[in-house]
Order: sequence, then structure tokens, then C-alpha cells
Amino acid sequence: MLDAICTFVQDKPKIYSIFEFKLLPETQIDKLRYSLLCPVCKQKAYFRRASKDGKQACFGSRYHKTDCPEFNPSARKSEEEKQVAEVEKILLEEDALLIDFNQAIVKKKKAASSVADGVLNPAMANAKAVTKTAPEEGLLAAENALPKAAKQGLAKLLTSLLRGSSLAISDLWIYTSATHKWRAKNLFVNIADAQPTDNGAPRMYWGTISHADIALNWLNPAEDRSVGIPIAKYREPLLSRFAIENPQDVEGAGIILFGKCVASKDKKRKYIYLWGNDLKYIYLSAAPEA
Repeated sequence: MLDAICTFVQDKPKIYSIFEFKLLPETQIDKLRYSLLCPVCKQKAYFRRASKDGKQACFGSRYHKTDCPEFNPSARKSEEEKQVAEVEKILLEEDALLIDFNQAIVKKKKAASSVADGVLNPAMANAKAVTKTAPEEGLLAAENALPKAAKQGLAKLLTSLLRGSSLAISDLWIYTSATHKWRAKNLFVNIADAQPTDNGAPRMYWGTISHADIALNWLNPAEDRSVGIPIAKYREPLLSRFAIENPQDVEGAGIILFGKCVASKDKKRKYIYLWGNDLKYIYLSAAPEA
């Protein structure tokens, strides 16, 4: 997108061209970047700075309506539409869905072990260990522990949420492990609606990244400037897994993570902590090319 609407001053929205916006002082950009909208479909937008590898500064949105002219036809768009349709089919035809937290990791490593796919919690990890000495018994134990449900990984679930599927308001049962299930509408929370829960109960938070600090210790969601996602405790493996080399690489990225929301002592900020600092519970989807 070459233009974006800025609603920082709500009664006086201003249209910025990318050429104008990128020349603003950094302090001004950081103040305005949370208030950007697509000029056509009026959905949440982001600003991405120019990168060292030659990518130009641009506006973009992960929330474009499907008929928005700014949502350009592309192979990525077609693939996203297929993924949304796949999730919607599950919502219509299945009684439950089991989140395969290991799916993205397995694909990354090109490891197709069906037992690894089934390990969703520490108790089931024991079943995986058994396979070293008794493969058939270990596999059977893991399969028996899993609920009878459709299975889906974080990548497609994130795409469907960003593209406006009905997953976030569905009554479908969602299993986050063999023994823990939630109604989808109670599990999936857009970062804009993140609030601390009773007893620190986890939720599946999703949205987009506005920007990161220069040291890549924090991710700042575009949906709410008062929310931060600290990543310092698992920074290096996260950056390696998603091929992140500098802060620009996460601008406009989609994010979904299983974690807990905690308020700061002064109640002015909220932090979303990854559950157990375990990378299988987080997925980042890079922003489309400008």
C-alpha cells in the first residue's frame, strides 16, 4: 500500500503517503503507527521500514477484506483462502479440533514422525520415549491418548483468524492437549482484547506485530500499544527458527501464541508470556512482500 489513513487524532484523520510517512522522525512514527488503517477497507494496517536487503518502506495490512483492491491477487492470497476454507470446513463438519503444536516445527525440520506430531504435553512425551525400546507400543499409547478430533497446526489457524474466519466466535471444542479442551470462543483472543485471567489461565492470543525494540527483546503488537510480548528468555532460538535477523523482519508479521496475560504493577501495561517459554506454542507469519 502506498497510502494509509492515520486516526491518531480521531476527529481529524489524515492520509499519509508512504513517501511522507517514512521521513517522519522516529518518535513520531512510533506514536502514529498504532493508528493506521487501509484507505479502502478501513482495516488495521502497519508500517514497515526499509530493510538492508533492499525492500522498500511500505504500508500493509493483515486484515484486508477479501474484496479490498489493496489485497492484491497473488499465490499467497490464493493459499490463504484455501487455508481459511479448510478451517471453516472443520468448523462446519467436525465436533472438535486438536491443535498440533508440533506441526510447524516438524515441517521446519522436515521430520515426519507421527509420534512427534502427537506429543502435546509432558505426559505424552513419555509415550515418545517408550518408542525407543518398544516402537509399536509407544505409538499405540500416544494414539490412544489423543482425542478423536480433526487436527490443525498454528500456521493455518493464524491465517484463518487474520482473514476473518468464524473460528474466534465458534463453539467448537478445541483441544490444546489430550486432556485440556476449550470452546474456541473462549480460547482465541485477539491481542486488542487481552486481559489478565483468573489464576493466570492461558489463552491463545493472536494478532500482528507493529515493531520490535532494537535488541529484539520485545515484540510490540499493532492492536494495542499497552501490550508487550517479552521474548528475551527464548530470543535466540526464536530468531533462528523464524529466520529473523533484524527488527524490520517482524514488522507486520502475524503472531499466535499460547500464553498468559499479566498486568504490570501500575496496571498501565499488559504482558503476554509464552507458556513455559516453549517455542512450540508460538508461530510467526512474515508480512507479505510489498
